[in-house]
Amino acid sequence: MKNYLKILTVAESYINSYMYKLWDPELYGPEVSRFFRLMFKTSIILALTLIMLIIVLILTGLTEVIVVVLPLIPLLLVYITPLVWRIILGFGVDKELSAVLAYIIPYTRTPINIADLMIMLEGKGYFWFRFEASRLRFLLNLGYDPLTALKKLAETTPSKSLNEVLRDYVNVQSLGVSRSQLTLLLFKHAMDTIRDQWKSHIEFGKVVAEGVVAAIISMVALTPLVLLSGGYPILLVLIPAIVAPAGALAMLVTRPSIGEYRLSYFELILTITVPFIAVMINYRISLEAGLAYLIGMTIVVEAIAIGFKKLNSIAMRELRLAVEESRVKPIPEDRLTKAERATSGILKAIISASRIAGAMGIGEALNHILTLIEEAQRNARAASLQASILAILSAISIPIAIYGLNLLEKAITINNLSIVNPIAVTQMKQLIAITSPLVALPASTLQRGWLISPIYPLLTQALVMITITLLN
Repeated sequence: MKNYLKILTVAESYINSYMYKLWDPELYGPEVSRFFRLMFKTSIILALTLIMLIIVLILTGLTEVIVVVLPLIPLLLVYITPLVWRIILGFGVDKELSAVLAYIIPYTRTPINIADLMIMLEGKGYFWFRFEASRLRFLLNLGYDPLTALKKLAETTPSKSLNEVLRDYVNVQSLGVSRSQLTLLLFKHAMDTIRDQWKSHIEFGKVVAEGVVAAIISMVALTPLVLLSGGYPILLVLIPAIVAPAGALAMLVTRPSIGEYRLSYFELILTITVPFIAVMINYRISLEAGLAYLIGMTIVVEAIAIGFKKLNSIAMRELRLAVEESRVKPIPEDRLTKAERATSGILKAIISASRIAGAMGIGEALNHILTLIEEAQRNARAASLQASILAILSAISIPIAIYGLNLLEKAITINNLSIVNPIAVTQMKQLIAITSPLVALPASTLQRGWLISPIYPLLTQALVMITITLLN
């Protein structure tokens, strides 16, 4: 028994040592590393259990030898998960970086080190960045000095943008530059990050919208082949019906956070569910009822959008006034509070920094933040224009698809093609009409972000109903 316990102790020590090297806390952070170690131990137990179960089943003749590969699955997941995690983390940190830099800029004129500022950001609502902040805190607790810890974080972060920021920061700090130069450095990186994020977001939106149109065209083109092969053409409708919502949700996740007015979950849920409820009404009641619902919700949502636009205008005006006042007198906190919702929480840093360092550099920081937000809003307007073009393409593609299927249906009827079922084509046209509000969802998301507009789903369904009426 003692020998058995000794073997277990040695084995556990070896596994822990191996896991420490495989999932180094310096690379993943203490919390994530603990999760990976727990996952590794669980996968070992699961793999051993599966091996014993499979051996019993093979000996009793209840299964084939090929199932021996099953225990490899949990072990494979253990190796894949850290790689996937780093990809997701890098993407998330890149998305939050512009807001993080805007948060840090006011403090560059204070004695606070940027490493301490990054650790302070753990509890400031930045979901992805807090993992890198936690890892930085772990490096500092190991005894690294701030510059060395930042350098090590730059070398190991999965975020390309954060790597560039920290690398440049460490280099200029090593040269002993002034605090104003540090402010300009962070400001430059923040501007570059905002432009890159919006450029990528618009390109991604184009890819999603064009992918939906391509899926619709492919669906119509493949219909004859599926019919002739005896398949189920109705399943082809699932292609655009899945691609469009999935693409829209992905666009919401990737949308830059700085420069847009904050919404509550009520507005998000209200707007994102509109096209899905319209589809349900189309299916359960009629297309006319679905169209009436879309008209009503368009009025409601656009009224909300007008209200938010007015509030955003007020907040931006207060921010501009704060910039002007900072040049001649202390900034009243109530003015900053009024401007808060237009700045993604960044002005909380201004208020906090002003308490720590007085008025020193606050006006300059405010001016930089105003420039960042205005740049983000310019890019948002460019995205909205691009969305209008993509929405028209998406909306037109559905009537074209219905027209093409109508021609196919007539050809089947005229030529009396008994090998092809015209009813399947009719059902497919009906399903396309029913799911049409989903097609413009990516363009609606690109246009206004989290406050999704129902105008494009309404336009798409209206065109579909006009096309059906003309064809009949």
